Amino acid sequence: MKRFLTTLAILLVVILAGLTALVLLINPNDFRGYLVERVEKQSGYKLTLQDDMRWHVWPKLSIISGKMSLTAPGAEMPLITADNMRLDVELLPLLSHQLEVKEVMLKGAVVRQTPESKAIPKISPPATPRDISHPVIEPRANNWQLNIAKVKISDSLIIWQMKDGEQLNLRDINLSLKTDEKKQVSLEMSTKVNRDRREITLNIAADADMNRYPYQVTGNITQLDYALSGVGIPDNGIAGSLTSDFTIQNESVRKISLDNLNLTANASQLQGNISAEFAATTRYQVDLKGEQLNLNTLLPELAATKTAETALLTPKDNNTSPSFSLFNAAHAAPAPNATIMAKPVITSVTVESKEYDLTHWSNIEFTLKLALNKLLYKDLEINNFKIDALNNPNSLNIQTLTGQIQQGDFSLPTVISTSIVPAHISMDITMNNIPLQPLLRVFNQPENFSGFISAKGNLEGTGYNRKAFYHYWQGTLNTSVTQFKMQGLNVPQVIQQSVAQATDKVIYPEDVESYTQADNVIAQFKLAPKGKVTVNSLDAQAEAYQIKGQGKVDLQRHDLDVMLLVNIKKGWGKENEFIRQLAKVEIPLRLYGDWNAIQYELNIEKLLRDQLQQKAKQAIDNWLNKQDAESPEVKALNQLLKKI
Repeated sequence: MKRFLTTLAILLVVILAGLTALVLLINPNDFRGYLVERVEKQSGYKLTLQDDMRWHVWPKLSIISGKMSLTAPGAEMPLITADNMRLDVELLPLLSHQLEVKEVMLKGAVVRQTPESKAIPKISPPATPRDISHPVIEPRANNWQLNIAKVKISDSLIIWQMKDGEQLNLRDINLSLKTDEKKQVSLEMSTKVNRDRREITLNIAADADMNRYPYQVTGNITQLDYALSGVGIPDNGIAGSLTSDFTIQNESVRKISLDNLNLTANASQLQGNISAEFAATTRYQVDLKGEQLNLNTLLPELAATKTAETALLTPKDNNTSPSFSLFNAAHAAPAPNATIMAKPVITSVTVESKEYDLTHWSNIEFTLKLALNKLLYKDLEINNFKIDALNNPNSLNIQTLTGQIQQGDFSLPTVISTSIVPAHISMDITMNNIPLQPLLRVFNQPENFSGFISAKGNLEGTGYNRKAFYHYWQGTLNTSVTQFKMQGLNVPQVIQQSVAQATDKVIYPEDVESYTQADNVIAQFKLAPKGKVTVNSLDAQAEAYQIKGQGKVDLQRHDLDVMLLVNIKKGWGKENEFIRQLAKVEIPLRLYGDWNAIQYELNIEKLLRDQLQQKAKQAIDNWLNKQDAESPEVKALNQLLKKI
């Protein structure tokens, strides 16, 4: 043991002596001219080292330099500046005049990618013939050789000026770049990017094969963690990760592809392949699938809770019962009148020439295939969601846009004309047994209607947002709703209550329900520009009644005017001739006014007068049938009945 310790001590002394001799015999400033010369010879960039270079022995054998800069040929400003530079070198190669650099460390670096830091090419004079009988031997200032294995940058900044002139700052950069003799490169980097009051934090680790550089680079992104926050981002931010294999080709056409991509964003996951080809026409191919895409955590406008619109139903005059609540939880029984502030009128506007401009897509061709087991948007949970789209120079064809909601399904193939301004959209609509209430909630409409809707039709127009739909779209839609229920108003009971107040031949309903329901409702709608909806026909079938109607709805002004014809077959409470006649009558009921204060018009006095007149006419007719038809009195009465 004593001999081992003695041997170890001798080795340490020898090593320390060697290092001391090296520091004394080799001046690191001897490398200054060589480094400047080799950098400029191989790249054309000018390396400037402002301070003296010195040795740093512990914990690594290093050469320390002060401030440095690297400037492109003819550039006004340096491409890279740093507070200090450290070269970690190998000891033994120094003895044979080889500068083997294990790592280049830049601290406090600033990298500028701006027009002022770009190289300005020089105009070379015409080449003169030279004697090639003897090879040109380049003079060497010294016998040193340079090899670099690793570059490291810490606490640094990249200033990147984009084509539009705006600068993007990448702050707090920590970068490590390793290479080996087989040209395999490993990259690790972390940074923060701030722009427009938004911040993204990145942590990246990747490996690359540089054997065919610059013609081809292949590798894989083993880690890319990101976190996005700021203005226009959900309060909790967007965070996730990405891993992928990649290939960059730079031969006749530049191509970039990401294969075996795995992307997560909050509660969403996507896998697949993405490729891009940059030529006269840029081409993209996107083929992704995923278990779940939750838009509620990715779109900031979905974070705020949307409240349903409400409306009141009030009578027009004293011929009807007092006000009723239509779009809230009030009962259908009479209640005191209430004053509700109506919404402001939304005036129509014309499409500006710069709105909905997609002509920049004309230089892009792409195919998109997206398949999701589950898509979450507001309260809609869409299963087996699929998109298959192809973008050509003149149009975007969404050939497949399908999904399932509960037991129902939908198909919405769409064509978007991108060669005109504003862009024009045409959508074919097919829905089968889709739950109605979640759809209303998605489009911010009153949620007091429920059931399962089936629809067939076509809608088209300019623009692609809610404003455009309410102003510029048009088309027709044939719908059928099963298990229909409208909360807030019981149409038959409103009529029965009004009739019961006018005559004792009808019993006032005891079981007051605050909804109208039907087994099936069939309706045809026509949408015109400026949000004008025409209800061409409406037919609601229930066991005790049938409701028919037509009318108009204004989506901009938020008002309606609908005339209903209600045939109540049961529920009058008594059985008499008046009831039997009333069960055959289609009773008119008009709904009109602002959505916030819907009024109804029901003229019970006219209805009863018509019924009394009909009853009298029927009695006289029955009496006349028993009399002599040829008598002058009977003939006169028949003539009178025909005029009534």
